[in-house]
Amino acid sequence: MDKALRILVVEESGTDSMIALKALHSNGYHQMYKRVDTSADLIIALKDGPWDIVIVDVSICQFDEQSVLKMIKESGIDLPCLILSEIIDGERQVRTIKSGVSDCINNQGSMNQFIPSVRIEVHDTLLHNLHKHADKDIRDQKEWFRVTLSSIGDAVITTDIYSTVTFMNPVAEEITGYTEEEAIGKPISHVFRIFNEVNLGPAEIPVDRVIKEGFIIGLANHTGLVTKNGETRSIADSAAPIRNDEGIIIGVVMVFRDITEAKRIEDQMARLDKLNVVGQMAAGIAHEIRNPMTTVRGFIQLLNINNEFKEYSEYFSTMISELDRANSIITGFLSMAKDTVAEVGEENLNRIIGSIAPLVQAEAIMSNKYVKLELGDIPNLILSENDIRQLILNLVRNGLDASTEGGGLTIRTLKVKDKVVLSVQDNGIGIDQQMLKKLGTPFLTTKENGTGLGLFICYQIAEKHGASIEVETGNGTTFSVCFKEMMELAV
Repeated sequence: MDKALRILVVEESGTDSMIALKALHSNGYHQMYKRVDTSADLIIALKDGPWDIVIVDVSICQFDEQSVLKMIKESGIDLPCLILSEIIDGERQVRTIKSGVSDCINNQGSMNQFIPSVRIEVHDTLLHNLHKHADKDIRDQKEWFRVTLSSIGDAVITTDIYSTVTFMNPVAEEITGYTEEEAIGKPISHVFRIFNEVNLGPAEIPVDRVIKEGFIIGLANHTGLVTKNGETRSIADSAAPIRNDEGIIIGVVMVFRDITEAKRIEDQMARLDKLNVVGQMAAGIAHEIRNPMTTVRGFIQLLNINNEFKEYSEYFSTMISELDRANSIITGFLSMAKDTVAEVGEENLNRIIGSIAPLVQAEAIMSNKYVKLELGDIPNLILSENDIRQLILNLVRNGLDASTEGGGLTIRTLKVKDKVVLSVQDNGIGIDQQMLKKLGTPFLTTKENGTGLGLFICYQIAEKHGASIEVETGNGTTFSVCFKEMMELAV
């Protein structure tokens, strides 16, 4: 098989180099060569490579073996070198530096051994150098991919065909909570713990399916991720096969992003859309319904005080109670109308709670329950007193309904960093996870006679005050309304 060599020749006359080159050519080596005859030219030529081999004639005065080897070494190039020295018994002596100047493993022989020296010793080094250059190209390519994947905005995790993590970029570290050092070499399931947000069951990691089917696979909707510290995040994801030059799958790359905030905004927008619908309904039907109801209620009251109908008094009371309940629903509708303007001023939550405490305590006693107050030292806020009274009453009544007989609830106020928190904690059985996700939806209720508007109104009032409502449930449920300190009210 033909072999190509790139040869740098160092000598004055060129006579010996021509003999060497012809010998190589006759043995199947095609060559490209350059001849230099000064030290300065040698230094320049070394930089103009790459070269496969250097042939040096040190029998001339211009060069000696040590100086040539030193120049090659200082150039930073590790390549084999053949030293042609003096003529002994009519034959040019050959010294082979076979593993490059760095190792200087020597072989001594005559010119007759020149070709075997190239074939057996130097050619192995050339193959080694070719592999070394190929390995460098692979390393450079891997580094390019690593830098690219580390720079993109989405999270990236790669695995081998055994679902073992081989790479994780900084975004993936931030989302999962695991560092790349903690993840590499571990099963993907160790760092990528996903579940179905609807039924809370475990979700399938798509890596195995990608390896088996060879297609790009996306995660199902409503996929959540459990981070290292136990937090949950909503994610969107896809996984694709990594193939080699032969098209064989050698791994999988997963690209995903955190959509928790996007989903929160989406849910909030959906709730606002429902609020608009409810507001329009309230504006359209409230007065039309209220007027005839007021008339009916008035006539029922007249009949109730008439002695002729005294035996129906219980029925009349029930009818009046139901009309009042219907009226309260309409009042709820009206409070959700977007054109409602609240009167606001500097108020203190503790004072508002104190003003309605007797009413709250009376309701608790009637149902054999209690209400405990734990009011902390909190600053004043910009509030609508009427709205906040309604919010507290709604939360308290819900809490009392949820509490067991003989139990009750605790109302707390406290300051946490730059927020003032109002919390209502009951001792009930907690809220089902499916129901928890739908809190604040109009007409959503678990009560037999509930309207499903009380909590919805609470969310609207909180929003009008620039506050947020957080819910913790388990052994009992705690609703926490978090107000920003002295936040201006947007109404």
